[in-house]
Amino acid sequence: MGKPVKQCGISSSRPGKEALFALPKDFKNALSNCRTQAEKDPAKDVTYLWIAVSGESFGRAGQEKGGPAALSVEDWLNVVDESASLGANWVVFTLTTRLSQFSEIWTICQWAQDTHGMTVGLHLGVDEVTEEDMQHLLSLNLDKLRLLVRSESIEKLAFLESRGVTLWTANPQPNGAKPNCQGPARMIYVNAEGNLYTCGLVEGKSDYLMGSVLHDRLKHVMKSSRVKHCVEEDLHRVAPACDGCPALIANYFSTNL
Repeated sequence: MGKPVKQCGISSSRPGKEALFALPKDFKNALSNCRTQAEKDPAKDVTYLWIAVSGESFGRAGQEKGGPAALSVEDWLNVVDESASLGANWVVFTLTTRLSQFSEIWTICQWAQDTHGMTVGLHLGVDEVTEEDMQHLLSLNLDKLRLLVRSESIEKLAFLESRGVTLWTANPQPNGAKPNCQGPARMIYVNAEGNLYTCGLVEGKSDYLMGSVLHDRLKHVMKSSRVKHCVEEDLHRVAPACDGCPALIANYFSTNL
């Protein structure tokens, strides 16, 4: 299991708070509890926004050759605004390729930090950071920035710590284990096309499609009893799709730091 390169304090996105993650001490991760809580009061405390990014569509105004329309930067800023209005104070961007592929992401990161005091996690699909990437990273509030990389890449990127960037393990639990996460009822997951799913683990599964940010208000989706706010027991096992999950990572680092 990967360990953090160093122990770091977590600054709050809300005045008067000393911890970023208000994690319930007695949280039970059983599916029945997840389902019960979601049905009683879905979206009572949305904490995390998780955005999956793809080079083909993220931040583009549209697609050529009749492909699916993509969200503009303005659309993504609206997603951040809506999530923050529901209580989200943490946003993770899961990047499928190098940071340099996504020039638009810096505007959104800056907005999340400066406007809403959110802590930003950049989950790197490729464990390379160029000097140009570094300059963009250093332009952000480093106290509210985490680079999330797989445990086997921590040593390779450890040099970033000397420049003030905090590394966290993106896969703190082994594959196949029961996820020690906060549960998707407190998380908003959006893929690059703007489709909402219960969480990243079930992206692409029609039963877990919750709507689209292009057509639905987040507050309505997160409070709807007609969509799933938890993952069925037979699917609820750690897999590569869990890498970078803010709910899982928050739980791990609140326990191990």
